[in-house]
Amino acid sequence: MKLVLHSYTFRRYPLRHVFAVAARHGWDGIELVHFHFDPARVESEVADAVALGRRYGVDVHCVGYTGDFVGADPAARDASLTLVERTVAAAAEHGIPMVNGWSGTLERDPDDWRANGSALAEPVHYERAAEGYRRLGEYAARHGVRVGVEVYPGSVHDTVAGTAKLLAMVDHPAVVATADPGNAYVVSPADRDPAVLDRLAGRLGYFHLKNLRPDGGRADFNVDTAEGVLDNYAWITKADSLGVPAICVEYCGDGDPHPPIARAGDYVRDCLALRDDLARRHAAAGRSAELADRAAELAGQLATGSAALAGAVGSGR
Repeated sequence: MKLVLHSYTFRRYPLRHVFAVAARHGWDGIELVHFHFDPARVESEVADAVALGRRYGVDVHCVGYTGDFVGADPAARDASLTLVERTVAAAAEHGIPMVNGWSGTLERDPDDWRANGSALAEPVHYERAAEGYRRLGEYAARHGVRVGVEVYPGSVHDTVAGTAKLLAMVDHPAVVATADPGNAYVVSPADRDPAVLDRLAGRLGYFHLKNLRPDGGRADFNVDTAEGVLDNYAWITKADSLGVPAICVEYCGDGDPHPPIARAGDYVRDCLALRDDLARRHAAAGRSAELADRAAELAGQLATGSAALAGAVGSGR
């Protein structure tokens, strides 16, 4: 599994700083988001980012996109999808395996995420989003790129359930889910349990990791990855069990992002190492128990055989 650093973490810093931090702390790649490139010039901007990453020995794992596939204006939807297609082509040109983003937002109350997105969505919004992602899926498949649909506040896919519904409508293997429990926690009680990821089995292509404390209808992200209300060991190991190829860590809070993101990398690695150690120990304990059971079974068979022999004719009894 790859460990990816989200460039939004260092949104107040230049892109070279993101790569330098990633190189220093041993991240496998970065997710490049629009804070660090101009989407209108995506071809040259992605090329420049990839070249910069080579200088630091860090790949671009993913390029971000934002969309408006759900609005009423067909021309605006087409323009938005065309820009994502350009992003897909730019990623393919440089061997970047995926793009990630969301289909647009529906908003009534910016201070209460529970009142937006899927809470406002009508069937037509899902139909428009599905139509857009089917188009993107076909385009991305021809370029060998996958399109991530992020669980994102305000979108029709602001919960795992909404994302699973949309992906079922799209029904294209190049369109996959990007789970983000931190984005969905305050929106849906069901998204507080890692078992909810089973709804994305076979379609979970990426995973965003952070933590939070609820703040009314919003999330307060001023916490370390190992703090807050999410049991991220449980989320990491659940995502890994479903075969997610990469986890992207981000810090969305205020202040200096360097200490929390440095701790986050160590935390994720420790979680995965602990998972592996526990698996080995459980396997060893299971083998020991199996051997003990087999030894007891053989001892019982020997005892039965000895008793039968002792009672046989000519045995001296």
